[in-house]
Amino acid sequence: MNVAQLSGAQLDYWVAKAEGLEAQVKHACGMDWCQVDVQYAGFIQYQPSENWHIAAPIMERQKYVVYPMPRVDGKLEWLAEAGLNPIFHGMFTDESPKVAICRLRVAEAFGHEVRE
Repeated sequence: MNVAQLSGAQLDYWVAKAEGLEAQVKHACGMDWCQVDVQYAGFIQYQPSENWHIAAPIMERQKYVVYPMPRVDGKLEWLAEAGLNPIFHGMFTDESPKVAICRLRVAEAFGHEVRE
C-alpha cells in the first residue's frame, strides 16, 4: 500500500513498527486501533496520528520540519519534510500535521510502499 494512503489504525501501526515497537491492529465494536506492548506498562493504545504527545517527539528526534500551506479552497494543508536527514529526503502533506509526520516517519523507515 502507498504510504500516502495510510490513515487511522493502519498508519499508527506502521509508525509503531518504524519506532521498533511490537504492534497489532485490534478490531472491536466497529472500531480499529493500534495496540502496542510497552515494557512495565502492558498493552496501550498507540495513536501518533491523533496525539501530539507521541507525534511531536518523533518530529523532533527525526528533525522533521512542519509548516502550513494554504490551499486554493482556503483550507490549510500541512507539509512535513525530512530536509535535515542526510539519508532520507522526503515530504508528505495532509490536513493534519500529525498525519503528515506519521506518513513521513513510515516512508523514512520502509520506503513509499508497505505491505498490507
